[in-house]
Amino acid sequence: MNIPRNILIATAALAVLVIGLVGVNAQGVLNGEPTIVAVVDLGNLYDSLREKQQIDAELGTIRTQVTQESEDRQKDIAQKKQDLDMLVPGTPPYADAQEAYETSALAYQVWVQYEQNKLSREAGIRIKKLQENLKKAINTVAETQKIGVVLYKQQSLRLGTNSQGRPQTANIDIVAWASDTVDITDLIAQQMNNDFDNNR
Repeated sequence: MNIPRNILIATAALAVLVIGLVGVNAQGVLNGEPTIVAVVDLGNLYDSLREKQQIDAELGTIRTQVTQESEDRQKDIAQKKQDLDMLVPGTPPYADAQEAYETSALAYQVWVQYEQNKLSREAGIRIKKLQENLKKAINTVAETQKIGVVLYKQQSLRLGTNSQGRPQTANIDIVAWASDTVDITDLIAQQMNNDFDNNR
């Protein structure tokens, strides 16, 4: 099948036009303003945040209260066990004391599990809000400083404690190398501390 010569010419011209437009766009990207890249050290950042310090203090207070109540409950259980040991097995007073002791011990186990879960929830809520504030602060600083990309440095990030009170960490590996001149951690910390102080 023969294609008319005028259609071939039109098709060729269209192809040249498209290639030319793609070339212009690519050249425009290459000739555009260079993108500024900055990094944030999350470990150092979190250590300098007043909001994080307040979270740690609040959770520490809750943990201290729970520890004190736990000790009081354990003393009560120990006293009930001591009372039980002084009675004669098989007697009605012994049965009553045994029921009181076992009920207290079981209630204590349930209470401990509940308090651990509650503390984990509270920590999760506070950390989530802190991370949201971090994103806002990064956006603000990046726009102010005309930064195009913000990355996290490699860091072992502390995330508080788990339900057993053990430290939780997360390994973040985002940047292979970064100069100290592109580190905006201090700017982010200042922005977040300012926002925290203004919202108190």
